[in-house]
Amino acid sequence: MTNVKTLILLAILGATIVILGASVFTVSETQQALVLELGRWKETVKKAGLHFKLPFLENVVYFDKRVLLLDTPELIVITRDQKRIIVDAFVEFQVNNPLKVYQAVRNIRGVESRLSTILNSNLRKVFGQQEFKSALSGERRALRTAIADSVRDEAGSLGVRVVDVRIKRTDLPQENSKPIFASMIAEREQVARKIRAQGEEQAIRIKSKADRDRTVLLADAERDAQKMRGQGDAIASKIFADAYNQDPEFYAFYRSLRAYRRSFKSKNTTMVLSPTGDFFKYFENMRGKKNK
Repeated sequence: MTNVKTLILLAILGATIVILGASVFTVSETQQALVLELGRWKETVKKAGLHFKLPFLENVVYFDKRVLLLDTPELIVITRDQKRIIVDAFVEFQVNNPLKVYQAVRNIRGVESRLSTILNSNLRKVFGQQEFKSALSGERRALRTAIADSVRDEAGSLGVRVVDVRIKRTDLPQENSKPIFASMIAEREQVARKIRAQGEEQAIRIKSKADRDRTVLLADAERDAQKMRGQGDAIASKIFADAYNQDPEFYAFYRSLRAYRRSFKSKNTTMVLSPTGDFFKYFENMRGKKNK
């Protein structure tokens, strides 16, 4: 009899523990939860802590409330001028309405599948409106903003807030890269040749102007020098003429001394002249004075 009572008590205790365990659920700081009663929404729990529900009739579906990252595979898109490029992008999102998410796609995996489809669709649409050059190396900010706005509008119906869309890389398919790079190199070389030719033309123009200015400056300087030289010669001639008029004999003597200095400057000078010539007349006078 005692054994039967013990078994009954153990059964009641076990049932109580099971019922109590089925009545309690915990929500962490990084989670939010939906309480469903027989598959239909009853309440949304966003506050962290211990919560209660009806055992066996209600179940809990958890959703992460942090910002999540969805890194999609590389996508080949076609630009407006029918060129193929590879786009590698990712999206940052956050579940802000778990009930909408549950009703639309059930769980985070469903969100990622739908977001991947939405992102790829908008990548094709936005890049399809761009020319090849601008899509490959153009305004990334404008492209990213257009894609993010479109993805954000479509993702709103899922109960998801799109935080940002980033483009990691835009590149050429392997089979297209070589001819396109060759074309780009040829185009850059053509631009370089044009710029170089313009630079050489400008250099020739500057050099010609500099040579012309130099010639003009030298001519002006030579003209001014000749003018000043002529003025100096005129002044010197006037000074010599005035000196000669004041004392012709002294002036003749001074000119002879200058001639003597220039003639006998070198020790090896040899002169063959008549001693009675005008060149030695002052030597003759000096000898005459000595004899006296």
